[in-house]
Amino acid sequence: MKSKIGLLATSRKKQSKPDRVIDFYSSPLFKKSAEYALLNYDRFYFYNAKDGLLLPDQMMSPYDVSIKTFRVEEKRLWAEKVVHQLHQYEIPGTIDLYLHGGQVYRRYLQPQLHRYGYTFEVPLEGLGIGQQLKWYDEHINKYY
Repeated sequence: MKSKIGLLATSRKKQSKPDRVIDFYSSPLFKKSAEYALLNYDRFYFYNAKDGLLLPDQMMSPYDVSIKTFRVEEKRLWAEKVVHQLHQYEIPGTIDLYLHGGQVYRRYLQPQLHRYGYTFEVPLEGLGIGQQLKWYDEHINKYY
């Protein structure tokens, strides 16, 4: 049976002091996506504009980098870096991968995931932020 793996975006809203990735980002959408991942995935990873792939317990310090300021080529290189890092942990064809995060990231991640041989689903594709929050609430509440 394949492992269920989540690949989740971080958020702009952060703590003002160092903390573990899973606790460092503080937007409601991030918190709900992390809670969903804890309940639904065998393993999960995060990604941000500054570092690429992040492990949930990895320590983070405050920073100010946004993918929105990257040039197109920088976004492509960033996505290649993220997927290369993921490839060090997960082998294509042996996992079911679920990609969470906005189009600004997915637009560059998806082609790289395909290039490395990953297949994936985007569970919240096409949903606005309010709809995503509701989706997470509905899927998290069934556990309580």
